[in-house]
Amino acid sequence: MLALALTVSSYAQLNGVKRNVKATATVNSAMVNIDLPVPGEMTPNSILSGNSILTDPTTMVTIYDLQTNGSSLNRCYLYPDGTLGATCTWSQSTNTSFPDRGTGYNYFDGSAWGAQPTARIESIRTGWPSYQPFGPTGEIVICHEASGSLVMSTRTVKGTGAWTQTILPAPPSGVTVMLWPRMVTNGTNHTNIHVIAVTEPTANGGTKYNGMDGALLYINSLDGGVTWSSWTQPTDLNSSNYWGLGGDTYAWAQPHGDTLAFVDCDPFFDLILEKSTDNGTTWTRTVVWHSLNDLGGSSAHFFYCPDEAAAVALDNAGMAHIVFGLAYDSGVADAAWTYNLLASGIGYWNESQPQLRQDLNFDSLYASGNLVGWIKDTNVFHLPVGEITYWNGASMTSKPTLVIDNNNKIFLAYAGATTLLDPNSFNMRHIFGRDGVISPTESVTWHNDTLVDITGDWLQYNFSECMFPSASPTSDDYVYILFQSDAYGGSYVQSIGQSSWHGQTAADSNYLIMIKWEKPLWLGVNEKHEKPTFSVGQNFPNPVNGLTKVNVYIQNAGDLSLKVTNLTGQTLMTMEKSNAQPGVSQFAIDASQLSPGVYFYSVKQGDKSITKKMIVQ
Repeated sequence: MLALALTVSSYAQLNGVKRNVKATATVNSAMVNIDLPVPGEMTPNSILSGNSILTDPTTMVTIYDLQTNGSSLNRCYLYPDGTLGATCTWSQSTNTSFPDRGTGYNYFDGSAWGAQPTARIESIRTGWPSYQPFGPTGEIVICHEASGSLVMSTRTVKGTGAWTQTILPAPPSGVTVMLWPRMVTNGTNHTNIHVIAVTEPTANGGTKYNGMDGALLYINSLDGGVTWSSWTQPTDLNSSNYWGLGGDTYAWAQPHGDTLAFVDCDPFFDLILEKSTDNGTTWTRTVVWHSLNDLGGSSAHFFYCPDEAAAVALDNAGMAHIVFGLAYDSGVADAAWTYNLLASGIGYWNESQPQLRQDLNFDSLYASGNLVGWIKDTNVFHLPVGEITYWNGASMTSKPTLVIDNNNKIFLAYAGATTLLDPNSFNMRHIFGRDGVISPTESVTWHNDTLVDITGDWLQYNFSECMFPSASPTSDDYVYILFQSDAYGGSYVQSIGQSSWHGQTAADSNYLIMIKWEKPLWLGVNEKHEKPTFSVGQNFPNPVNGLTKVNVYIQNAGDLSLKVTNLTGQTLMTMEKSNAQPGVSQFAIDASQLSPGVYFYSVKQGDKSITKKMIVQ
C-alpha cells in the first residue's frame, strides 16, 4: 500500500500543544512503500449498517474548531431525569486570537434544547472545558484561562441560573501555568471534584517541573470546592520514567464508587493507566504499552504506537477498559519525528490482559481481539496523496470515546476517515461505532457483524466532516454522543500561521450536534441477562509459553482453588485463594515450568468445578 509520510511537529496554535521537535510540517513529496495493513483486506466485521435511530439537533455553533489536541474531554452528560448538558470550546470571532473564546453551553430539558449560546459562560477568555454533574441538582465546568489558571464554574440547578466562577488553587512553586485540564466528580451528590492538568511545556513558554518538561499533576476537593488538596504527581509519573508528558493526551473514566482511573496516551512515551481505589489518596500505574522511545530516546525505524488519543471506562466490577488510536511513527536522533498519515485502527485493552506487545502489530492485535475499530471500507481504501487531512497527530481512526452501561454492555465511537471529499478535495471523517458485552470474567464479545457509521445518513452527513465525538458516560436505551460537524476536512485553528497545511485554512461555522445511537439487541445478548454464580474464563494468552492468567467470577465469597493436570490426569500445579470476595478473582499460571503440550486447569469453589484446556508452546 502506498502511504504518505509526513514530518510533523505536534502542536496547535493559540493555546495548543507545542513540543520540542522540528516544526517542519511539510509533505514529503517522495512516495514510500511501507508494509501497512489494508483495511479492505479484512473480510470479517466489515458489514456496515445505518439502522441507528438518529436525532441530531444542533446545540451550538462555533468558529473555533479545535476541541482537543489529543484525547476527548467529557463534554456532555445524560441525567437520570432525561435531561442533557453539553459544552464545547466556543467562539464566534473570526479574529485569529479568538478574544471571545470560552465555554459554550446548552441544555436539553427533556423535550427541547435551549437557545444556542451567544456568549461564553465565563467572564474571562478560557478553553478546554470538562463538564460534570455537581451537587444534588447542579452542574460544574472546569477549564483553563489565558494566563494559565484553572477556572471553575458551578450552578446549583442545571440548565438555569447564574454561574458562580472561582479560580482553583495555584500550582506548586516553580509552576505558573496549568493547562488542558480534565475533571470528574463522584461521591454523594457529586461533591468530590477530581482534576488533572499538565504544567506548561517549555515550548509554550513554561519551565520544567521536577525535571519534567510537562508534568501531569492531580488535585481534588472532597467538599464541593470549599477546600482543596495540594497539587501532586501521581505515582511513577515522574522524571525517572518520562522526560515529559503531552498536553491533552489523557482522559478520565467516569468514577465507579471510590475507584478512579485515567489513561495517558503518547506515541513517544508509554500508554499508561493510573488507578486509585481510595478516592485519589493513592495511585497505581500500569504500563499498558511500553514505548520504544525510552525517556524520549530515538527509534531508527517505524513502529506502531498510540496516536495521542485514548479513552477509558470502568465496568460494573471497577475494571478499566481502554481504547486508543493506532499510529505508525518513527523517532529520530535530532528530536524530530515522522509519522504515517495512513495508519489506522482502534486498539483495545483491559486490566485482565497482559501488557500489549511493544510493536503493536496491526494483524497481531486483530488476531488477539485487541483491534476493535478500523476504517469503513468494502474495497481497498485508496487515498490520493495530499488529500488526507492532518489533525495534530491523529491517525485515520482516532478520538475514541467509550461507554459501559449498567448491563456491562460496551460502546465504542471514534472518528474515521472516509472517501468523501470536501470542496477542496480533502478527505472528510465520520463517526463510527461498535458495541459488545463484557462477561463476568472480563472478556469482551464484540458485535462481529456490524460496524455502524453513526453519521451515515446520506442527506445529513454526506457532505460533512464529523469530528471530536464525546459520549455521555451515562445512557438509557441510547448512547448520546456530542460531535462537531462542518463542511471542510481538517482544522482551521491548527492551520493558522502555517505556511503549508493539509486541510481547512479558512474560518467557517462548526455545528456541535448531539446524536442518539440506539443500543442494538444482537443475538445472544439479552438486555436483562442474569450473571452466573460461578464462571471461569479462558486463560489468556492461549497458547502460552510464559505467564498466563485465568479470571474467575463468583457471586458469593468463599475459598477458590485451581489445579493444572496433564492428559493422564496427573496434578502438576495447585493454587489456593482463601475467602475470595464476590466479583472477579485472578490466578496466574507460570507455564514456563511445563513442557509443550495440552493441559487442563480446573477451578473449584465448594461443590462447583469448571475445567478448561490450556495449550503450552
